[in-house]
Amino acid sequence: MLVAAIILISLALVAYTAGVWAERIAGRLRPFHVVLFGAGLAFDASGTWLMSLIAQAGTHDSATATGGVLMNVMAVTGLIALVLMAVHFLWAVVVLVRNRDAELRTFHRLSVIVWAIWLIPYFTGMIGAML
Repeated sequence: MLVAAIILISLALVAYTAGVWAERIAGRLRPFHVVLFGAGLAFDASGTWLMSLIAQAGTHDSATATGGVLMNVMAVTGLIALVLMAVHFLWAVVVLVRNRDAELRTFHRLSVIVWAIWLIPYFTGMIGAML
């Protein structure tokens, strides 16, 4: 299960990063970007669900106290990031439906902020797993 969770979280990183930076480079929110945001959210939610199953089963044992602290930080920031990703995705859908030029051109500002916050649990989880 751990390998599947790592693959899903890594797919979330690829999809979400591609969506955020493709949108920023394009300078305008497009439907394809929202599809990538949705894919990133789905992969992240699935990976997070698997990680929670692993944690509940107690099959993931941190080797050090530092690793355990990092995993706790990752769990809290991961939940915050997942909620932000969901809000970001839903807001992107609203912006697309409203089709207001100014919103479509400035949406990337929110995207980059949410993406940067999402990286915190990704890297703390990676570091914690290595410890």
